[in-house]
Amino acid sequence: MGKKDELQFLVDYENVREAGLDGVEHLYDTDAITIFYSAVCEKISKRFMGFILQSGCSFQVVRLKRTGKNALDFYIVSMIGALFGAGFAGKVVVVSKDKGYAAMKDYWMSCGIPSERILLKASVKDGILSSNENSIRRKLISTGASQLDIGKEYAKYQEKERLKKKIETLFADTEYENEVAKIFELTEAEKKPKDLYLGSLKRFGRTDGTKIYRFLKQAKAA
Repeated sequence: MGKKDELQFLVDYENVREAGLDGVEHLYDTDAITIFYSAVCEKISKRFMGFILQSGCSFQVVRLKRTGKNALDFYIVSMIGALFGAGFAGKVVVVSKDKGYAAMKDYWMSCGIPSERILLKASVKDGILSSNENSIRRKLISTGASQLDIGKEYAKYQEKERLKKKIETLFADTEYENEVAKIFELTEAEKKPKDLYLGSLKRFGRTDGTKIYRFLKQAKAA
């Protein structure tokens, strides 16, 4: 039941609320997500629901029938038992901040289920990042979470704007005035002179491309 790379997200919504749904925009159609909720947490943002539905993943909700301490925890633990009992071969991600699930993980490890197949995380995103899957989405999330220096990033933005204005001035009142946006994209994509030349020919044709390249070359030399 299930492939080895399948991720089954079990969300303790009463515990994590919408913070636990951070990352649902990265769900695949091969994933499955079950939201366990109760009368105290019956609302979900339209955007989160939209992401889940658009992903094409297997989706279901389980509502608590009777109140009680740790009642939703028992629901989730029961479902994990049903999954592994049915031969589920993928990874289970329990989305919760409740430390009590560690005991459940210990039990399944004693039954021969590898530690890496049961992940206890505070959000869907953390579950994906900790899954060790070799996927593009994991790399995208990791890249997006990288910390950047505000000052350096602003300096890059300023330099980009400066170059854009320089190109606008360079081609003002020329036959290529309306091509400024494309020319700027070209200079952003091709940094080496040879690549800039070939890129100019490819985008604008031999005649116009050669003229545009000469404009840019003269501006650089000035």
